[in-house]
Parts: sequence; C-alpha cells; structure tokens
Amino acid sequence: MRIRHTPLPASLGLAALAAALLLPLPLTARAAPAQLRNAAASAPAPVIDEADPLSRMLKGAATGQNTGAAGVPELLRNTTRPDNVLARACRQLNDALPIEIDGETRLRRCQSVPGKHVLFQLELTNYRGPMLDLASFEVNYAAPLQRNICANRDVEILTKLGVSLMFRYMTRKDRGERRIGDVYINAPICTAALR
Repeated sequence: MRIRHTPLPASLGLAALAAALLLPLPLTARAAPAQLRNAAASAPAPVIDEADPLSRMLKGAATGQNTGAAGVPELLRNTTRPDNVLARACRQLNDALPIEIDGETRLRRCQSVPGKHVLFQLELTNYRGPMLDLASFEVNYAAPLQRNICANRDVEILTKLGVSLMFRYMTRKDRGERRIGDVYINAPICTAALR
C-alpha cells in the first residue's frame, strides 16, 4: 500500500490560510481556539446534492473511467424517482462539460430521458478517417464500441440497475452538426457484447 505524504510547509500554509479566512483580525493566540470552535459551530453545513456521486458515475461511464460505482446508493435510495436523480446528475455533469475523452472525442452533453435512459452526446473533434454515415457506423463501429463501453464496471452496474445508455456521436461542420451514429447500451446488449 502506498501512502502519499504532504510536505509539512504546504499543510501549515493551508491551515494558516483557512484560519485567516475564518477569523477576524486582529486575533490573539489565546483567543484563537475558542473563536475557531464558535466559528465552526455557527457555520452552515455544506449543501451536498445527492446526485453528485451519480454525476461522477455517469461521467465515468461516458469517458471510460471506473468510479467504483459511486452513484449506486443514490439510485437504490431513490427507487421511486430514479429519473429525477438521473436528471439532476446530468445537469451537474453538464456544468463541467465539455470534457475531452481522447484525441478524437469530446463529451458535450448528458440528457436524462424518462424511463431510466441517459443520452450522452459525443463530438468527433479530430476524426481523420473516411466520412462516416449512419450505415457504415453501425457496421464498422457500433459493436466494438459496445464491447469497450460495456467493459466498464460502472456501465455494467448501471445496466443491471435498469439504466440504459445511448452514446450519440456527432461531427460539427461549418454549417452545423451531423449525427454519425448511436451506440445503445443496456443489460442484454452488454451480456451479448461481452461474450
């Protein structure tokens, strides 16, 4: 097991900065502990949105990173309203977009659709291959993309919880954007793709 050590001066600098922000000046050394306790007791509790871990999980599913199923508790806790939690998670993710996935792909948008469906809109940014159309995309790229996407443990867990995903690939040209193709992901598709 690797332990990461923070240099002592850096941690002292952060503590001093935090103390300076929390406490009014001037402050004697003797009064500091009492004022720190009072400031901490009166500070409002931070607002934590329950969709935040799910937002990280959706980002991981869209970008191919495993988050350790961060959003599962939120989905299990909200079985009567999973679409609301998915919609909030997509809104949070959209606040951080666009995200470069690799040298040719950018995640541009997340959208929740009623029925536990999530649509990821991806833009091919530096694609240098032959011009793709919907038919050639389905034949040449959909199956390998399904295998790669389904290999992500977070995607596997989301699909087992009844969430279906669609990855919509787009290109942007001078006069607008063009849909290249869609990759559908759900539990039966992942089962078949990973055989």
